[in-house]
Amino acid sequence: MSTPDATTIAELIRRARLVDDHRLEDCLQELPPGATGPDLTRLLERKGLLTSYQTARLLKGERDGYFVGGYRLLYRIASGSFGRVFRADDPNTGTVVALKVLRARWSDKPHMLELFQREGKIGLTLQHPNIVRILDVGKDSQTGQHYIAMEFVEGGNLRDILRIRKKLGTLEAVKILEECAAGLAYAVSRGMMHRDMKTTNVLISSTGNSKLVDFGLTALHGEALEDDDTEVERTVDYAALERATGQKAPDQRSDIFFLGCVFYELLTGRRPVPPTKDKLLLRSQTRYSQIPPIMAGEVEAPPSVFKLLDRMLAFHPNDRFQSPAQLHEAVRRLQNELEGHGNEVLAPSGPRTIFVVEANERIQDAMREKLKSLGYRVLISHDPGRAEARYKDQPYHCLVIDAGTAGEDGLAAFKRIVRQADDNGLQLSAVLLLNESQSDWAGEIPAHPGVATLTRPLNLRQLYQKLSELSGEPVTH
Repeated sequence: MSTPDATTIAELIRRARLVDDHRLEDCLQELPPGATGPDLTRLLERKGLLTSYQTARLLKGERDGYFVGGYRLLYRIASGSFGRVFRADDPNTGTVVALKVLRARWSDKPHMLELFQREGKIGLTLQHPNIVRILDVGKDSQTGQHYIAMEFVEGGNLRDILRIRKKLGTLEAVKILEECAAGLAYAVSRGMMHRDMKTTNVLISSTGNSKLVDFGLTALHGEALEDDDTEVERTVDYAALERATGQKAPDQRSDIFFLGCVFYELLTGRRPVPPTKDKLLLRSQTRYSQIPPIMAGEVEAPPSVFKLLDRMLAFHPNDRFQSPAQLHEAVRRLQNELEGHGNEVLAPSGPRTIFVVEANERIQDAMREKLKSLGYRVLISHDPGRAEARYKDQPYHCLVIDAGTAGEDGLAAFKRIVRQADDNGLQLSAVLLLNESQSDWAGEIPAHPGVATLTRPLNLRQLYQKLSELSGEPVTH
């Protein structure tokens, strides 16, 4: 194949709209007579006007494939069974994005396409510092290619980092775990699970922050396994783990198990569940129930680190943390301990939230309206068991139980929630409301700086004042 001349390549560049005419003409003027196409592309690369990816396509004479959805493709970052990921930019604003482009063979399957679009659009609602933001979901009007534009994270993924560093120190590994757990907890609160936790899906930015990527897209991967027998190892792992433990998929505790696998690898430099191409081994129960223990002296860390890891990797789901939020609180306490603040009490993460147990609907409405105006996120139920279950799953900041309507069940739940907050080292401002006939129940509540009982008659203003006193901060708009 003959080498194209500079004029031929310049015409391709114009047609592809890669470089504006003024700059292209300036570069052509700089070249000597008889210059070749490679001479021109090398000059444009030196000036930062072309990338090596674009040059390779130009020198092959390719006319298309330089833009998708208005984004200019700069480099290919990664390639998988379902799509390719490019570093791209918006020529109008200069904004750099990571652009995931669905492979054409999946575009012909309506169900697969629907999943890709739906999961991308749901991802648009996830706005969290530890989750890679999805910026745009669409279809290219000319090529028909489907794409998802995401925040571009300068840095690398955990697998690449471990290839260089082999393993991480305990404090650094725990910091990454805390940030990943925070991202998972937020996503679950928005109705999403990850379903593909692995080192390549944890990006570490140039500033050291962890960001989860590829939320929700494994629904697509799972379909591919059935339709095309394509091996997607982590998806097989999730399915095999849940089948072995008799759990219905999707189970948020599976994300906790595989995040535990990531944490194990950060600490040791080796995978607890080694990769294999053997389909029988991939689906074997022992692959998940007999994880090799960390050897004595292999990792320098206190027993609390291994205790947390063991709970994350428990084979039976009921022995694991029951939600990412519960895991996140445990990791925060571990961080506190490792940083030498083990006796400090931590506030629950997330927006300031109050759970109210009240059966009287009129009082419910009044409290909901007022507490929202005072800056609380308000959860209300007539069932004290709901308050207890919610605290186990996602601890809140304040609790009010009206034992006048909840009775002895309310008293028992109140005591258990306060005890759990103490056991977890978490701040909780809790008020138990009593009728006059229940005033002797106040003696059953141990003295505690964050806990109070109020006996009727009283008004709601007195309740709000007491909450302010217990939390140690004014309740304001």
